[in-house]
Amino acid sequence: MKSIIKKRIVKLLTILMSIHLMSISNVYAMTNGETSVDEYSELLPKNVDSDRATEQSVRRGEFFARADLIITDEGDGNIGAFAVAYMDHAVDEVYITIYLDRWNDEEERWQMVTYYDAEFYAEDYPEGLTDPTVDITFLNQERDHYYRLRSAFSAVYDNDYEGFSPTTAGIWID
Repeated sequence: MKSIIKKRIVKLLTILMSIHLMSISNVYAMTNGETSVDEYSELLPKNVDSDRATEQSVRRGEFFARADLIITDEGDGNIGAFAVAYMDHAVDEVYITIYLDRWNDEEERWQMVTYYDAEFYAEDYPEGLTDPTVDITFLNQERDHYYRLRSAFSAVYDNDYEGFSPTTAGIWID
């Protein structure tokens, strides 16, 4: 029973965090304020076809060591997204959300195109939940635009929460 309640609480917190991120975007979009989608990302030269973003624990992290996020041009308008959460030891749960953003030249800002959510639970990993991975492809995206990935990584261990949110640079998809 406690496990079910704990899962529901963690899921609720993750949903609330996602809603918070989306509501910030909606509120500030009209005022040209800073939001996570408005976070700066370099636009890489058009011949660069991938980028990697990494965030690491700095003193405060107890179990979440690092989060990696990689964007890759897979050709034909397909964009690869690879995300890994590295734990110092096995944890109870991990949630990874990957946002695909496209650069809008006219407005000179990033706009979210779509996203992907993944959930990982310790009971599904008998050897320990230590490095959950997401490897997906966003198919048939509009070409001749810059794209980047943003992410929200969160991990739960013994009712404690830690998280990261790396963002890649923008790569040209032709």
